[in-house]
Amino acid sequence: MNSFKNALVSLTMAATLFTASTSAFSKPVGEEAVKTAVESTIASLEQAVGMLEKGEDNAAVSKVIGTARQQQKEFRFEVTERQRQRAVNTMVKAQADLKSGNMQPAEQNLRESLASFKEMKAIYDKTH
Repeated sequence: MNSFKNALVSLTMAATLFTASTSAFSKPVGEEAVKTAVESTIASLEQAVGMLEKGEDNAAVSKVIGTARQQQKEFRFEVTERQRQRAVNTMVKAQADLKSGNMQPAEQNLRESLASFKEMKAIYDKTH
């Protein structure tokens, strides 16, 4: 009876270790969503910069910036989290500059935010 208990405990421990090790080596479920989020954010920021260069309506550019701000919310990567927050703050400044008619600072802030997101994507790609 004692050996039966020992075998049962050993079997249970082995099954637990096997389960833990397979989950440790599997890819996170949301990894594709994170990558899509950063890529779509970069695309939206590039679109906004292009619209500013063409001299399009401030409200339309602001709407594209708002889309980028929504898209970036899915980009959660611990290594670049603080940088992401700063880039979002820069997007907010750009949007405020657009509303007040300050085109030069708005474009500069957008370019800075775009460069930051490209840098974060490069860091993310290196680790995944």
